[in-house]
Amino acid sequence: MRKLIGMIVRMSQRPGLQEQGELIDQLTELETEGIAKHVPWRTVEAIRTTRLKLRVEGLMPRTPLPRGH
Repeated sequence: MRKLIGMIVRMSQRPGLQEQGELIDQLTELETEGIAKHVPWRTVEAIRTTRLKLRVEGLMPRTPLPRGH
């Protein structure tokens, strides 16, 4: 969990697309490492959820949708 928290802190400091891709790769590696080391399933799920959230956010449009008529 400490590694996950550290990655999230770094993500908030460098929000660029390249950094986001690198973070997703790091989270994938961390998830694989967690599975291999038999860490608690909740920890693995937290890593997986964070990774998937970042991927979905990467697909979202960056500009706000127009409001009104």
